[in-house]
Amino acid sequence: MAGLLAWMIPILPAHTADPVEDGPSDEIQKTLNASVYGLEFTTLLCTAVVDSSARMGFLTFLPFVLRVKEANTATIGLTLSLLFVGGAVGKLVCGYLGRRIGMVKTVWLTEAATAIIILAVLALPLHLALVTLPLLGIALNGTSSVLYGGVPELVPPRDRERAFAHFYTGTIGAGAIAPVAFGWLGDQISIPHAMECVAAFVCLTLPLIWVADRAANSGIAGTSHKQY
Repeated sequence: MAGLLAWMIPILPAHTADPVEDGPSDEIQKTLNASVYGLEFTTLLCTAVVDSSARMGFLTFLPFVLRVKEANTATIGLTLSLLFVGGAVGKLVCGYLGRRIGMVKTVWLTEAATAIIILAVLALPLHLALVTLPLLGIALNGTSSVLYGGVPELVPPRDRERAFAHFYTGTIGAGAIAPVAFGWLGDQISIPHAMECVAAFVCLTLPLIWVADRAANSGIAGTSHKQY
């Protein structure tokens, strides 16, 4: 697929720098360069870090929780399949919701649903827990699509490559560290209590995305890219 995409994407000619007189003023340029690290982008990144950490923490504990519910290896494989199928659907569903009701309401909806269903998986018997997993997959994986889609809305076009580099580094790094961190927590307080901590951790995204939206609307981080 990578080779096919490389063949399909046209090679653009090298871009020569625009004359100084055609570009933005020095003051505006400094604002644009600093805007990547503005409050709205920072809180959006923190939201994505929490979301990615919680997702990987849940996936770390899920097989152990199912084993306690007397699930065999085949059933655990089925549950993961249901979860990932729901996650694939979630990319489409959350993208649609993001356009219809906005990023903030979509994140609130999906992250609240994630926390509630994680607790439900702990409490419900095995056959009912299986029913909830596709719904959890939609909420668990779909949120990231909305968060990634918010980056271009908060960053000027000239800074988007750098912003996405920071964004992917933060989210993937958090996803790599989370299983170790939550695994250690599970050793200290037991897996069920650690899963409850994962559900509580997800809720941190609710105020974070609200702050990101307020900062973007108030223009705290500088000049909006839409002006250019």
